[in-house]
Amino acid sequence: MSHISSPGIGSGLDVTSLVTQLVAAEGQPATQRLDRREAEVQARLTAYGTLKGAFSAFQTSLAALKDATTFQNKSAQSSDTAVATVSTTNAAVAGVFDLSVTQLAEAHSLATDTALSAAQFTSLGDVVGTGTLTFKFGTTDYDPSTDTYTSFVQNPDKAVETVTITDGSLSGIRDAINDADIGVTASTVFDGTNYRLVFTVEDTGAANSLEITVSDDDGDDSDGAGLSLFSFNATSNNMIQTQAAQDAMLSINGIDIQSAGNTLDKALEGLTINLLSTGSATLTVEKDASAISTNVSNFVAKFNALVSTINDLSSYDPATGSAGALNGDGILRSLDGQLRRILSNPVQGAADGFSILADIGITRSSDDGTLVLDNTRLDEVIKENPEAVTALFAAFGNPDDALVRFSASTDATLAGEYAINITQLASQGRLTGSAAANLTITSGSNDTLNISVDGVSASITLQAGTYTESALAAELQSRINASDALKDNDVAVTVSVSSGVLTVTSNRYGSASKVAVTGGNAATGLFGASPTATDGVDVAGTIGGFEATGSGQTLTGTNAATGLAIVVDGGALGDRGTVRFSRGYADEIDRFLSSVLGSDGILKSVTEGLNSRIERINDDRETLARRLESLEDRLRRQFTALDTLVSQLQATSDFLTNQLASLPVIGSRSSQKN
Repeated sequence: MSHISSPGIGSGLDVTSLVTQLVAAEGQPATQRLDRREAEVQARLTAYGTLKGAFSAFQTSLAALKDATTFQNKSAQSSDTAVATVSTTNAAVAGVFDLSVTQLAEAHSLATDTALSAAQFTSLGDVVGTGTLTFKFGTTDYDPSTDTYTSFVQNPDKAVETVTITDGSLSGIRDAINDADIGVTASTVFDGTNYRLVFTVEDTGAANSLEITVSDDDGDDSDGAGLSLFSFNATSNNMIQTQAAQDAMLSINGIDIQSAGNTLDKALEGLTINLLSTGSATLTVEKDASAISTNVSNFVAKFNALVSTINDLSSYDPATGSAGALNGDGILRSLDGQLRRILSNPVQGAADGFSILADIGITRSSDDGTLVLDNTRLDEVIKENPEAVTALFAAFGNPDDALVRFSASTDATLAGEYAINITQLASQGRLTGSAAANLTITSGSNDTLNISVDGVSASITLQAGTYTESALAAELQSRINASDALKDNDVAVTVSVSSGVLTVTSNRYGSASKVAVTGGNAATGLFGASPTATDGVDVAGTIGGFEATGSGQTLTGTNAATGLAIVVDGGALGDRGTVRFSRGYADEIDRFLSSVLGSDGILKSVTEGLNSRIERINDDRETLARRLESLEDRLRRQFTALDTLVSQLQATSDFLTNQLASLPVIGSRSSQKN
């Protein structure tokens, strides 16, 4: 039996090609079905990815509209930017303020006196002397017209600084002071004849006047030679005052204001005023209508982009028979319908007359469902009633009472109108002395105080000296608020004085607000033997008829008003009107999209389902491949058997042919011989 080593040798057939074609013919219908199924699923997967991107882009545009604080943006302008410039935060109150500046704050500046022969320097290398220079900052009564200097009160917020002079040249003294970084800049000025050393305090303000005392290595601390040239105090003032330290003097709406600096950030809440020159200007603070308008326009544009995406994905052209990847998709129809219903429903709790988008100039196109914005109408509403626009988009509470402010809400807060009734106003903790304070503070005798504010303890040391009542109150407040322990916990106090009696009041409101003196040798001298401590209390009352929770000045509702927080800044007890809370379109849509796009949202579920289908198709491809591989193996075995059989038959044929060929032909000569 012959052996066939290669397919087709025995039969002469192209077995490999035949098998390949037969296997391909068998697998082609199934492969095509799998390809069509995968293409359809991939197209839907891509379409849902496109839809998710459009939803995400639209949700991004909601961030500036769902938060009520973004509607509180203010803008501020100065009518004369040569007099003052102004910037603002959301905390500023809209209004017009008349500013009058009569004096700018200046920094104290002193220069060497060339009338003294020892101060006539012709070179920066001229030797002056060595020793130490001590710099103090405070308030002085120096009179340059008479060159008299009788008193100096140190600024408690500024440390005493001492600079040791080892290089006694003019440039060496300059460099030593600058290298010490003590809040004084030293510079040399050539006046055409002599070099002069100039000291300028870095901080402006009358309380930052400079006093300089000298310890001169030549043994005389006040003569007009050596380092004594730089003395400027009640005993010896050898320098010339080139600029007096002074506060800025101004008025806002007729109220006089004095400031150590030319930048005021507390005169008007939320407003920073930079004084540049004397004169008058009008400061105007108003709602930043352009920011609101921009945010609303962006909302419309992003919504229309989303609608365009939805329309493309669900489209069908009867003329060509072409359809969008999600044409007829039930999930897309459902999401589109929910979104449109949100925008069609009036906003509950919105301002009267402003409960739908059309009220502020946004209408729906009947052609494709996109939004059309009337900018003129929108600008009118923003100007006349910005709170109405806020309530139409954000989660926002609008109280009737001017001393009640909306603070916050939660997802559990229901839209509606809630009555406010206050039974207790929040107060601050305070400590009031039982006797007039001792105005003389002596180091080591009555200069230390241990105090606890809002549960945070601090130990302070007062500057020795004899004070006025107001100066002592300022010194005590400054030292307490400078405590690192209190500052690290955002704790601060205000110290006031009445008829000599000091009162320390915590800046915090509520039951956590407490002030107590716990020790120190200055305790009795400052507050008497029996000071009175009064703890703060939290605001109390009801919102929507249900008892609310008070914390400081913040009152938080329960029941339907759960999470609705308002701040009560003061006013009377009893009925305080209502707060109308709304969940605007941006807030509602954002919550809807968060559920759609979330980790357990419908788009995630659909995407996972489609990916699972692709995995099953891949499994079907592997099954088909195994079946075709089995078919190919079977066909090769069959063709091999056929090849063997054909080979055998061919051999038999060849044998018979040879045998027949060897038989004698009848009638031939060979046959006759026989």
